[in-house]
Amino acid sequence: MTKRWQEYFQRQEYKHHSVLDFAVNHWNYNEPLYFRIKRLMQPPARILDVGCGLGYSDIYLQKCGYEVVGIDDDANIVEKARKNAEYFRSNVKFEQVDAFDLSKYYGKFDLVYSVGVVEHFDRKTTIVLLKEQAKCAKYMIAVIPTKFTRYSGEITDERIYTISQLRGIFKYAGLEVIGKFGYGNIVSPFHNWVHRLLPHGLYRILQNNFSYAMGIGCIGKKK
Repeated sequence: MTKRWQEYFQRQEYKHHSVLDFAVNHWNYNEPLYFRIKRLMQPPARILDVGCGLGYSDIYLQKCGYEVVGIDDDANIVEKARKNAEYFRSNVKFEQVDAFDLSKYYGKFDLVYSVGVVEHFDRKTTIVLLKEQAKCAKYMIAVIPTKFTRYSGEITDERIYTISQLRGIFKYAGLEVIGKFGYGNIVSPFHNWVHRLLPHGLYRILQNNFSYAMGIGCIGKKK
């Protein structure tokens, strides 16, 4: 994990009053992702999270009845995720693993997902990562930030794609795209007014089809 992301996690921990406060904010924000996971498969399906960070999503999913393993290549982050799991009395397994070699997990999961991972590599490498993940599960979800991330922080090494471009990357990785979505209201005064004034259905169309969101995701199925 880069120094930038280590500093990001430290800022988030400092910003919130407690582990629980941080977790609740994280869970609320990512609810659209959880909704799609639940609609795709029911517990006790097996889920692999590539790039687990502090592990809050995995703890939530485990509490919903899923069997979850979270991995990250940074030993310090993995240790923090384990401490969070202990705090919430969760039996999620967190392991230090290189995302370019997932051979120990081949064929062992129903779903593999990642949030804020694959966009840190060039397009060719992203396809390699997705192909490696596809060896672990029948279904895959990848979520990446959009250009609107600039309203909440500096864009550095992230590759910015539209939802249609992300679909194309999934297809090049040999995946059948069975869903796409956007979530996270854009954090600026102008876009806050857009959110308030537009009918909910139209706003969701903009998020899911035109990348009008903080994050976008694709759902793929192994052919």
